[in-house]
Amino acid sequence: MDAQEIMQRVFTEDGIKQEFEQTLSARVERYLRVKPHGIVPLTEFAPVSAECTLLFRDGHYYGSIALSQAVGETIVKFLCDKNGWKPKKSFEENVAKLETRQFMSESIKTKFLSLWGKRDDYHHLNPSIETDRQKLEVLAYEKVSLLKQIESEVFKFPIVDGRLVPENSKYWNLQPNGTAQVFLRLD
Repeated sequence: MDAQEIMQRVFTEDGIKQEFEQTLSARVERYLRVKPHGIVPLTEFAPVSAECTLLFRDGHYYGSIALSQAVGETIVKFLCDKNGWKPKKSFEENVAKLETRQFMSESIKTKFLSLWGKRDDYHHLNPSIETDRQKLEVLAYEKVSLLKQIESEVFKFPIVDGRLVPENSKYWNLQPNGTAQVFLRLD
């Protein structure tokens, strides 16, 4: 590594440290507002869902909105699969079918549809997406919070005698011995 590369590394590191120190308080505040549902089944979307919270925490609002919507879509497909049918391409059709067949409450249906709101605008980065940072933060907070509420309901569990007891056990891939692999988000 030559002297120029060393200097560039030092300046970059210093800049990142300064940014971190200047934004730490705001990041902590945002994280505490949207702490994720702590334990979910180990699925392909569990670590991605955790990233939604981290994106919001770090002020990456566009990413937290789009990723929250993608995770919501994946959860709906997961619910369709776990309840015995192949999901359609239409998110709204899948949500309606889950509610009609009583695999989802009206409240959760409403939350999924709210999470999905303006999905195409953010997925395709249409000119109509919000650009005001304060309004964008409010929208990102809403989407990440909805995802947490959905996960808290879909993957609800009480602790009985020190054991996690899923209310919807078919979503947890329980083993014959009663255990399940889980994804922990206990920061």
